[in-house]
Amino acid sequence: MKESVRVIDGGGNGFRRADVCGFEVKNLVAITRGQIINPQELIKFACADLSKNCIGIVYAVAGEIQNGVVVKSPQIHWLDGFGLFAETVGVSGKKVMVVNDMDGAIIGMAKLMPTLDYFMAMTWSSGIGVRVFRNGEILCQGEGGHIPLDPSPSAPLCDCGLQGCAESILGGESIKRRVIAAMEYIGLQFPDKHPCKVLDECFDKGAGWAWDIYNSVAIGMGTFLATYQTIFRFPVLVWKGGFATNAFPRIVESIRKHMQARLINQNWGRKMAFIQSPRPDIDSLIGAAALFRQMYK
Repeated sequence: MKESVRVIDGGGNGFRRADVCGFEVKNLVAITRGQIINPQELIKFACADLSKNCIGIVYAVAGEIQNGVVVKSPQIHWLDGFGLFAETVGVSGKKVMVVNDMDGAIIGMAKLMPTLDYFMAMTWSSGIGVRVFRNGEILCQGEGGHIPLDPSPSAPLCDCGLQGCAESILGGESIKRRVIAAMEYIGLQFPDKHPCKVLDECFDKGAGWAWDIYNSVAIGMGTFLATYQTIFRFPVLVWKGGFATNAFPRIVESIRKHMQARLINQNWGRKMAFIQSPRPDIDSLIGAAALFRQMYK
C-alpha cells in the first residue's frame, strides 16, 4: 500500500478530510460549518480512522499561521491563538504540519498545471483568499481578502473585525446579505433556494436590482485585482470557489474593464488571462499534502 498524508482543509464553509498520495485523493469526508465548534473536535475529526499507511497530518486552514499556531483566522475564530500543531502531535503521535488553505490551493494548482510558472490564485467563495506563485515558490502569504477597499466610517464590518475589507464587500456571504436586503426592500417573495442562486437567475432575466449588485461587485473586484496587478503584473489569474464559478462568466468583461481603468498601463490588464483551476475540488488537498512531503522529506 502507498504511503498517504491525511489532509484537513477548512475555511468559511466547513471542513474536509482526505487521505492523499500524489494526485490520488481517497476517503474524502466533508462536514459543514457548525458541525465542529472547537479545536478538540477538529483534532478528533482529523485523527479519525487513520490508516496504518498514513505518514502524517497536515491542516490547510484559513488564517495566519506561525509555527503551527493559528494566530488569527478571519472565519474560524475558535482557532485563534490555538497551537494546532502541538496538540495534534500529542493526540496522534504523527508528524504534523499547519498551513494556510491558500498555500495548499496554489501549490495544488501548480502541480496540476506545471506549465504555469507565474500566476495569481484566488478563491472567491464565502470569503476571498489570494496567493501569488513564481518559479516554484509562493511569493507572499498575506491575507488578500482583508485588503481595505472602503475607508469610510459606514463601510461594512468584516468577520475579521475590521471595516471595509475586500471580503466584507465582495465575499459570497456579504453578497448573500445584500441580495436578501434588496429583495426585502423591493418586496419580492424569497424562493426556497440560495440567495446567490436567485441573484444569478434574476441577473440573467435582466432584473435591475440584480444588475446593480453585480455591477458594484464588478467595480469592487476590478479595483481589487488592479491593486495586485499594479504590484505583481501577473500573466494569469487562476480562480476557484462557488461564487467565482458563477460570477466570472457573467461579469468577467466588466471586471476586466474596471481593472484596466485603474491601471497606469491598461495592457497589464488586457494581457492577463482568467482561467479556472482544473480541479477546484481537490487542488488544496493535493497541494497541502505536497507541502507536507516537502517539509518532511
